[in-house]
Amino acid sequence: MAKMEIALDLGTSFTSIFVLNYGIVLHEPSVIAYFDDGGKKRTRAVGSEAYYMMGRAPEKTKIVCPIMDGTIKDADACADMLGEFISRILPESYVFKPKIRCVVGVPMGVTVADREMYEGVLMRAGIDEITMVSSVMLAALGTDLPISSNFGGLITTIGGGATEIAILSLCGIVSGYGINIGGDMIDRALMDMVSGKYKINIGRNVIRGVKDKVCSLIRNDCATTVVSGIDVETKNIRTQALSSDELYGVVFDYYKNIADAIESVINAGTPTVAAEIQRAGITIVGGGAKMPGLKPMLNKLLRLKVNIPNDAEYATVLGGGKLLSDDELLYDIISHQ
Repeated sequence: MAKMEIALDLGTSFTSIFVLNYGIVLHEPSVIAYFDDGGKKRTRAVGSEAYYMMGRAPEKTKIVCPIMDGTIKDADACADMLGEFISRILPESYVFKPKIRCVVGVPMGVTVADREMYEGVLMRAGIDEITMVSSVMLAALGTDLPISSNFGGLITTIGGGATEIAILSLCGIVSGYGINIGGDMIDRALMDMVSGKYKINIGRNVIRGVKDKVCSLIRNDCATTVVSGIDVETKNIRTQALSSDELYGVVFDYYKNIADAIESVINAGTPTVAAEIQRAGITIVGGGAKMPGLKPMLNKLLRLKVNIPNDAEYATVLGGGKLLSDDELLYDIISHQ
């Protein structure tokens, strides 16, 4: 039987798949759209196609985001979505479906019940052999931190639904902390701010575009953009100019909470670990690491060297990809979970 080895990052905002010997072959929004076909639910679209239906879909089309706050919230929808993604990456040369082995990132502190749910979702999606590894460990491996050494580094992953912070040593997590702060929560706060200040409602897709275009952690940033939305009072379409500087306060508050959480993890460690962190600094990954001005902000607040790799958004799935060809390291990591 043909075999395929993959690494999987099931994120709140995006799902990424790495195939051994090919690299990252899929990076799509974690969204699925269903069509109500006479009371029967039928998959209409997944990924980018489903994402761009948000706010535009007709009544019989339901948009579902199956992963919230970094964990699977709708197992059935997640299995359907992942099954569609898996079918996309299968080579046309395969006559029969190959046996799929998968290394998948999971949140820190997942329970036995959570692991059973993940296993059920992945098996329903067509994956045959599953190895679960903490996402922060995979992210550290994906950024080439020395996870096997006496001090493997301090890493923070800022995702769409959650932020995880961990101190690593000898292929294990010395201490870790997770908070429900991520890109989705910042999006909602920005939407509330615009609605409250300008009395205009804008869609989730629109606010994500605003965040990508003009939001930053740089004080007095002069970037601006114009958005369209529905006037709260008149219900008419209206445009509104938004500037980076007026959105700064909303964005800063959330990243300040992340900085406080990082400091709490550092303070909970031993003096020896604190000295190592002072020497090596911290590594920030995930989609939230792309926010302009994050490095100088954290450097100022934490008084530490801050490293944000160029491929920060893909660190977790890249780390999983490395484990596909290193069974010895995988065994060491699994032994310390």
